[in-house]
Amino acid sequence: MPAAAECERSGGAAGARGGLGGVLSGCVGGGGGGARAGAVPAAVAGAGGSVHRVAVWGGGGVVAAGGGGGGHRSVGEGRAALGGAVAGALAYRDLVPRDKRFAREFVHDANAILGKHYHQTSATVAALKAKYETPVFGKARVWDLIQKLSLCVDETDASLFCTDQFIHVQQVLEGMERDGIQDHDLLIAALIHDVGKVLLLTGELPENVLGLTGRISESPQAAGLDHVVFQFGHGEMVYSRFKDHVPEHLAWLLRYHGTDMADLEPFLSEKDRQYRDRYLIPFHKYDGGTKSYNHLPKIQLAKYRDLIEETFPQPILF
Repeated sequence: MPAAAECERSGGAAGARGGLGGVLSGCVGGGGGGARAGAVPAAVAGAGGSVHRVAVWGGGGVVAAGGGGGGHRSVGEGRAALGGAVAGALAYRDLVPRDKRFAREFVHDANAILGKHYHQTSATVAALKAKYETPVFGKARVWDLIQKLSLCVDETDASLFCTDQFIHVQQVLEGMERDGIQDHDLLIAALIHDVGKVLLLTGELPENVLGLTGRISESPQAAGLDHVVFQFGHGEMVYSRFKDHVPEHLAWLLRYHGTDMADLEPFLSEKDRQYRDRYLIPFHKYDGGTKSYNHLPKIQLAKYRDLIEETFPQPILF
């Protein structure tokens, strides 16, 4: 049976119809292509009773979690999700038994972290924002912060497994180079979008740093994302440190790069829609679509260090 059909038959159907998480969890837990690994939950309940689908295997470079708005994804997003699921099922099938066990353990631990992340409350968010009003590392050069990502592993991202976040940054840049992307702001976003994850080096709980950013509250329709309360994570952290050093649209991209825009559609202002179409959608192609746990990117880091030094000539408070 073709891998896509097997994935659909074996437990991925719900995800194929409505969201990424069901597909990928079904392929790992439901046996896509003969890859039965034991049940893996496809969703966790989020704050306010919403359901957040959790993508736990992304072998094709796609991993995501989002709110209950999965049914509103575009046809293109749906195809990308299914493609990642099929690739993930095939990749899992080809692992040796020991690595399959490691993969299951990774998924189990990832879901535990994400479950805690999605249960953040407004009080949790307020407390974390207050905690990080003061600098963590003091004055730091931006390139040094980027290099700290080599010490950070995202324990919730099964597209990368134990690959460090500095390699992820290089994979994103390599993908942009391949497609001839020269937009200064997209390149800067590639370099610094996950810098908030250096909080892991301070002993902060992973559920307060990792995972995609879901909403906790709503706002009047079309009022704008600034009026929505979101979970705290690396996106909010990097936004808080760079918002005074980059243009507004780039600060917006940093803040919301890990959100599910389908779920947020009713709340977007006209400015949000413009930023989404111009920056977030193109960026997502590379942030999610270049991830690999066995590909070492080949880029010239020196030119990107020069770009960072030109853009941020002075240390920033972090």
